[in-house]
Amino acid sequence: MATALIIILISLGFAYFLSEIVKWLGLPRVVGQISAGLILGIPLIKGYLFTGDHLDILSFLANLGIVLLFYYVGLESNFNILTKNLKLSASISILNTSIPLIIGFVFMKFLLHFSTIVSLIIGVSLAVSAQSVSLDILEELKLLKSKVGRLIISAGAVDDVFELVLVGILFSLFHVAVSNVTLTRLLIDILTFIVIIVIARLWLIPWGLQFFHRQKSSTARFTGSLLIVLFIASLAEYLAVGLLIGAMIAGIIVRQIIFKDELIPNWEEHDISRSIHIISFGFLIPLFFVWVGLNADLTLFVKDFWFLFVLVLISLLGTVGGSLIAVMANKGSFKEGITLGWGLSPKGDIELVIATLAFNNNIITSSVFTSLVLMALLTTIISPIVFKYLVTKHVAKNSKKIIKKNSRSLISWR
Repeated sequence: MATALIIILISLGFAYFLSEIVKWLGLPRVVGQISAGLILGIPLIKGYLFTGDHLDILSFLANLGIVLLFYYVGLESNFNILTKNLKLSASISILNTSIPLIIGFVFMKFLLHFSTIVSLIIGVSLAVSAQSVSLDILEELKLLKSKVGRLIISAGAVDDVFELVLVGILFSLFHVAVSNVTLTRLLIDILTFIVIIVIARLWLIPWGLQFFHRQKSSTARFTGSLLIVLFIASLAEYLAVGLLIGAMIAGIIVRQIIFKDELIPNWEEHDISRSIHIISFGFLIPLFFVWVGLNADLTLFVKDFWFLFVLVLISLLGTVGGSLIAVMANKGSFKEGITLGWGLSPKGDIELVIATLAFNNNIITSSVFTSLVLMALLTTIISPIVFKYLVTKHVAKNSKKIIKKNSRSLISWR
């Protein structure tokens, strides 16, 4: 029987190996990391390698990775981007999120007769997106500053705010469903959290950041940053707001203080962000995706094939359709709407976090959890392929137009 250290070595090494393979194939690394978990989760392999203690250790590391992921999202949340193409970005965000959310909720609640909370979890999981996958493709093609690139960045920023609200509501409902607290108590706890956060934002956190900054050490800044996120996340969990919402709020506050406080240079935010990024995406997040794959039961794939097919269909058509409607309503072209929709379709981060927390709290079954994991995997495979094809085709078409135009100009000059 392997030791815990060897289990971490195998999990991390296999995740890295498969992520490199899928990256070479032009797919996001998360596909390889989840696939590593699915393969290690095959009953024969899982039964030989993993004990209950091993899974508990992986679960703890995965949960810590989720906290740092949301903290990193907060650190990278640049709300100045919201002012760029705000009207179009807001309409895209609202439509490409609300359409799959509403369709998913109605379908699950009234046709498949799931409970309200389960239907809402599935609906939100179908609605949230991971546009960072498409940004990697645009960066590879040197198109981040193109019209599509700017729209994905600005729409993604609005999406983050919209998803923050959705996830906050959902996590509060999780707490109500699990602990059976009253609505009055929940509102009091949320109000208490807000008051403490305002006080911490005005005095405690700025003082803490300046204190750790005085040591002129990246290690000290990282430690101080980590203490802040653990404090706010723990407070948020205790007061039923949700530790992940607390982690994201911590990131937003730290970024805001650094960029507004003259005593703390802006480069410190990037220093902290870089440290969090390295420890999270280099170690903890891959283990989270492995853990997700380990807990998905592939034996349910055949049994729940049509359910999975419906999830993928609602997710893709809802997101692409919502983006298309928004773009065309703002006098954009059909091709722009379709391209943007596919660029905003990948899943794989917040969706899996929602599914994992619901599964850990016994709110959704193993069957629903597995279907949501496979839905995220399939959309993250399909969407980048289609998006890259559409973008490449658009670039090639524009290049031909430019060459043709230049040729005509040359003939006319002659």
